[in-house]
Amino acid sequence: METRQKKSCPHCGKGKLTNRARRPALMKATLFWLPIKRYSCSICDKKSYVYGSVWETVEKKD
Repeated sequence: METRQKKSCPHCGKGKLTNRARRPALMKATLFWLPIKRYSCSICDKKSYVYGSVWETVEKKD
C-alpha cells in the first residue's frame, strides 16, 4: 500500500517541509516558468528549494 507524505528536510532529516517561504524577487522574475518552490522546515526552520511537488509517495509496510 502506498501513501503520500511531505518530503523530509535535507538539512536536519527530522522535520518536514511544510511552510512555503518567500522566493527572492530576482528568482521570481527570471525563473517564474520553472516549478521551483521554497519551503521551510517545521523543526530547524531552514529554507530549501524543491523542484516539482513537495509530496512524495512512500511504501507503507504492514
